[in-house]
Amino acid sequence: MKPALALALWFGYGLASLVLALGLTWGLYAQADYGYPFWYQQLEIGAHIDHYGPLNRYHRRDFERLDAHQHQALFHDIRVAVHDGGRGLEALAYQDRDGRRIPLLRHAEVLHLRDVAHLIDRGRVAFWLALVLWLPLAWLSAGAPRPGWRGRALVAVSPLLAMLGWLLVSGPTKVFYQFHIWLFPADHEWFFYWQDSLMSTLMKAPALFGGIAVVLVGGTLVLTPMLYGGGLWLARRLREPHR
Repeated sequence: MKPALALALWFGYGLASLVLALGLTWGLYAQADYGYPFWYQQLEIGAHIDHYGPLNRYHRRDFERLDAHQHQALFHDIRVAVHDGGRGLEALAYQDRDGRRIPLLRHAEVLHLRDVAHLIDRGRVAFWLALVLWLPLAWLSAGAPRPGWRGRALVAVSPLLAMLGWLLVSGPTKVFYQFHIWLFPADHEWFFYWQDSLMSTLMKAPALFGGIAVVLVGGTLVLTPMLYGGGLWLARRLREPHR
């Protein structure tokens, strides 16, 4: 087998393992509402809501009067909706001090969360595609000559170094915003000031997303080598009768 083809197989298998690791971490963390109860305490989101809730410019009053359990329940409802294609977002609401039903989200926020839901749906497609390709790529990689360390480093490390350099030069906030520009429709609002959005206030965006990203990266770093090594071990076991 030509070295270039062996390197392409190695890269494809590594990428499939990475996508699976990220998808598994994402799926498991989503079931725990992305650790929102934990981050609610660590990031002092309750105090954040107490400060910015009364400043809401769209007359969503009394949001700060809800307790931590109610805030966490609303985040859970948002999480469930965006993982269900965005269904039910318009119906999310809370009660003010007079018992009146106050819609949680404005139309622009509903549109943004639907865009997030569509992004998650595309992520599911990528996950299932990686799952289908993972073992066949492991099988092919197990039978291919192992590429030299220079080639593997060039393919695997260069993108990581490029991303790290971008983060160091531009800063996490600018990188975060740039990904929003790339991923979401240009005519849909995605930046919301805390005074304009109970959604943004509830999430203390972007601080919450930073905490979630740390967990996702950590889980992916742990699972990727496990999946990579496990797939090769399984492929070699399957190959043994054919030797």
